Amino acid sequence: PQDYTLIKLRVLPPYNEALAEFEGKFDVFFVAATLRPETMYGQTNCFLLPTGNYGAYEMKNNEVYICSHSSARNMAWQDLTKREHEL
Repeated sequence: PQDYTLIKLRVLPPYNEALAEFEGKFDVFFVAATLRPETMYGQTNCFLLPTGNYGAYEMKNNEVYICSHSSARNMAWQDLTKREHEL
């Protein structure tokens, strides 16, 4: 099996309209995931693909990750989601 390594970048309140429902309820993070953690040292910025499709996915520990559906699905198989193997 292959494990994703995550870099979590916290979204600070006040949240914009798209994330407002999570404010005060969840910690929200932009998540960069990689199969090659050696490429992630010194990560300080997060660039989003303007035309990308991103979602907000509830994870364990009262966190919401902003990432692609395929990344969230892969994280579900690593038991990072609130419900085992489910988004």
